[in-house]
Amino acid sequence: MRAPWGVATVLTAVCVTLLAGCAPVAEKSLGITADDVASVEYYEYPWGDVPDTIDRLTLDVPEVLSEFVRAYSDMPVTDASPSDLNDLTGGQTQSTRFVLTDGRKIEITAVWLGPADVIVLWPDGTVSKTEWGSPELFDAYDSVGTVDEVDAAERPAATLGR
Repeated sequence: MRAPWGVATVLTAVCVTLLAGCAPVAEKSLGITADDVASVEYYEYPWGDVPDTIDRLTLDVPEVLSEFVRAYSDMPVTDASPSDLNDLTGGQTQSTRFVLTDGRKIEITAVWLGPADVIVLWPDGTVSKTEWGSPELFDAYDSVGTVDEVDAAERPAATLGR
């Protein structure tokens, strides 16, 4: 027995809607190698109401620099939706400033919505969503770097492109 045209049309519409909601996964990179990086400045703070001072972790150990570059190389991403950006206030934020050997600086920021749910603000102004990252990086690397308390204004600039 064949399904009536109305049922088939509705089922087709539902399938198309479900497939359209699945954003394709792409890979995104900063476009640098570990050899390009002289040091990394790393900050963690809450998004929104940032305290006046925050800790900055400075790293210059080649193996660690390589790990930081790898974290932003071939990262699987999808486009962030407007609803993803609605309420980031208070979310754990990680900003990284790559200080390059030629003196340039590249800044990138990630805001945690939850486990394996991260918004990434790229230096080119795009905003992506990824499952990559670790919320406890500061504690993982503070023994191999230098921690300084700095004015929060020193953190990498991060704005949400809408």
